[in-house]
Amino acid sequence: MMAHTQKNDWTGRVLRLRVEGPAQGGEFVARHCGRVVFCRGGITGELVEAVVGDDPGRAFCRATVTDVLERSPSRIDTYCPAAAAGAGCCDWSHIAPGAAREFSGRILAEQARRIGRIDPAGDRVPVEVPAGDDASTGWRTTARWVTGPDGVPGVRLARSHSVVTEPCVQADPRITGAVRAAGVGPGREVLGVLGDDGEVHVAHRRLVEPAVRGRDRRSRQVAATRARARSSRAGAWELVAGPSTVVRRVGEHGWRLPVDAFWQAHRSAAAHYVDLVRAAVSEAPGLPGEPVVWDLYGGAGLFSAAVLDVAPRARVTIVEASRSSSGAVGTALDVGSGVVPVCARVESFLERTDGADGRPDLVILDPPRGGAGIGVMTDLAGRVGSRIIHVGCDPASLARDVGVLVDAGWTLVDLRGVAAFPATHHVEGLAVLDSPRAG
Repeated sequence: MMAHTQKNDWTGRVLRLRVEGPAQGGEFVARHCGRVVFCRGGITGELVEAVVGDDPGRAFCRATVTDVLERSPSRIDTYCPAAAAGAGCCDWSHIAPGAAREFSGRILAEQARRIGRIDPAGDRVPVEVPAGDDASTGWRTTARWVTGPDGVPGVRLARSHSVVTEPCVQADPRITGAVRAAGVGPGREVLGVLGDDGEVHVAHRRLVEPAVRGRDRRSRQVAATRARARSSRAGAWELVAGPSTVVRRVGEHGWRLPVDAFWQAHRSAAAHYVDLVRAAVSEAPGLPGEPVVWDLYGGAGLFSAAVLDVAPRARVTIVEASRSSSGAVGTALDVGSGVVPVCARVESFLERTDGADGRPDLVILDPPRGGAGIGVMTDLAGRVGSRIIHVGCDPASLARDVGVLVDAGWTLVDLRGVAAFPATHHVEGLAVLDSPRAG
């Protein structure tokens, strides 16, 4: 007879837990009866009671803190009304900002060791606030809402499709006010954007609900593909407030972007990354006077502008799959005089690129949350002559991408985090690596 293994199912159980360290994804680890419990709302060292809300029946389950019996000194009162009501927006708004950055640094270091097989110095990677801007509220210049049957804009309940209408503190109050005043009706996705000229833009489109999430986690690639499909089904944005283009400025450079084009969400992040990229380019070993530079996943050319600030004779190719972002390159940069925008997927660009310009001296990449991937990084490891600057918005995918280069003999020169999403577990990272061929 075949042995029958009964699955654990603790759904609905209240557990008393001693919380351990932070985990990738924002939850904190605890253990009960030999199983890992990913604990939402806890902090390292606390004794809590938590109710299990998701149990796949394997070696782990997920629970949400309902009562704190022994409080961490890092705990503060949750200052986001939406998060206090259970929304998934500001999931770390119960943690003091300095402590949250330390936890983020530990996650970056842990992912670097476990996934990238990289040994960063110390038990955490340093995490800095963007351009010294340590605001915990009102930092977002672009944000999205959804409207339920009552037409009131809100954000999603954590791990749910339900809408919480209590306000989230991330968005600049000018955006929040304009979105609430727009009255776009029920069943809409709403986009609010604040330009660097002070103009507020509001657009909306049909809301396409995501598929019901199963108990098994989807891969990032599958999730990203389905998100793009949902966006396509939703159709074009209908502008209801503000001009049709958004003004963005960093230093001496200015862009005019479509409302839905990508830009750094934090009001100070773009300037912060530009400063980091300038420094990394200026210190690149053996860089020639007219370097060949690829700006991959380059958007409207923010980092290309930084390159040209310190290497004005550089030959820069900006590769971006979004037509709206790629089309805006010429609003800030002099296309044709050393700057070439290419609207294509990075994988497609690499497949058809050869010759002298197919072996760049320096590459900057800012991929989406799933990262560039092993194939792209392996290709770049064999091509790039001097330095790669990788801006990653997910610790796990950044660690994987950087690990490919380190395995290929590249030297990790710098690894740091940027707290570009205050009050959340999301942390971005910047890695600088030098080629074994650099000299």
